[in-house]
Amino acid sequence: MPDEKRVHDLIRKTLKDVDRIHSLVHPYAKKSLFSARRFREDAVRMTVLQMSLAIETMLNALFWRAFLGYKPQIREGNEKKKREPRGKRVKKLNELLDGGRFGFETKLRLASILGLTIKSQENRLDKLRALRNKCAHSWFLDNTHKRGRKPRSKRRLLEFEGGNLFDLKVLEKFVKIYNAIYSDLQLRYIIIDFPPAPHTQLYPRSFVRPSGRLRHSP
Repeated sequence: MPDEKRVHDLIRKTLKDVDRIHSLVHPYAKKSLFSARRFREDAVRMTVLQMSLAIETMLNALFWRAFLGYKPQIREGNEKKKREPRGKRVKKLNELLDGGRFGFETKLRLASILGLTIKSQENRLDKLRALRNKCAHSWFLDNTHKRGRKPRSKRRLLEFEGGNLFDLKVLEKFVKIYNAIYSDLQLRYIIIDFPPAPHTQLYPRSFVRPSGRLRHSP
């Protein structure tokens, strides 16, 4: 078991590195209001990208199970890692999922076709896709833009369910919602047997609550 003091020192060093990295990008965040706001924008940007990447990674894992019936194994202790599958099908799937040929939008559509997501989740995942694109392609996020031809018709760039993601309550709601979706996808990954028989659902209806979320037991 690692020495407790050594672990504490490593944590402190890691957090110090994080502060140093932040200072490289925003060296005047503590002295300039403009830089402080840019720092806050990057924090919100990171939150959106982190949630979308987590969900995309889980979708990739579900695709592996759906197409090849492969469930990656996690090593515990001294247990040897099982040999990963090889072959042309594996290589082609790797190229599609990790080679940039399938974007996030395509993966969301494919997940819907395979029945890996449900309608209530699909609407929110599409919203996550839109927010992800804005965070990836817009330098300034905490601003407004015109909507329609009316001079006073404006909205925030990062709107989420009627609120602004720079409002901490809205951001907390955002994280809670997408954490729940991630947990549901993870549960499906655990309980579903792949590949399914032709023309059958990927998971039984008994696993789905009326709200659309999965039950944690059949």
